[in-house]
Amino acid sequence: MFSTVITAFISFVSTNIDDILVLMLFFSQINNIMKTRHIIIGQYLGIGTLTIISIVGALGISIIPHEYVGLLGLIPIYLGIKAYADYKKESKYKKNIENQENKNDENNKLEETTDIKETRIITFIKNFINPSVFKVASITFANGGDNVGIYVPLFTSMNLISIFTTVVMFVFLTALWCFIGKRLSEYPFVQRNIEKYKHIFIPIIFIGLGFFILIESCTITFIYKKIF
Repeated sequence: MFSTVITAFISFVSTNIDDILVLMLFFSQINNIMKTRHIIIGQYLGIGTLTIISIVGALGISIIPHEYVGLLGLIPIYLGIKAYADYKKESKYKKNIENQENKNDENNKLEETTDIKETRIITFIKNFINPSVFKVASITFANGGDNVGIYVPLFTSMNLISIFTTVVMFVFLTALWCFIGKRLSEYPFVQRNIEKYKHIFIPIIFIGLGFFILIESCTITFIYKKIF
């Protein structure tokens, strides 16, 4: 039992050390849209999905070829580009905010009731399918190619009790990872500089992560051979 715990700990740490940086970036973006619970739920969904796929793979069932898994690297690339585009859009919006404030008060009153109804519907939907949860989960899952590569042979060599023990360890370690990521994001130096340069950090890190996944999975070579 003790050896299983140690093995699970080493496996999780070695495959998720880079997730701490990503979590730190997510926790630095907490606002009215992205909340702490969204990041934690998203991280659990991502790690949980990777773990389930690995267990299924250990049973001898291959779901997705390794090269196609690498296509998940397109997700962080898209999110990185979107983050920069949103920043530019927000900057443009701030420049025009004065014009927005000069709208007619009567029009605002007429739209108020409709806005309240729409807000309630959107809130109801987002309680079940939150974009922030999906964003965190997709990044965690896309960055998990090495996880599957290590977890599959790990689970193959285990019995049911050892697999259960490993899964429980992963649950606790995911919570620890979220805690570390949140605490790091709260350091004044980190918080100050991420807030100041996040429009640069986030796109670069996400896009870089996406290309790393594509290269590490040999997906770029695979696509090149398919085309040429």
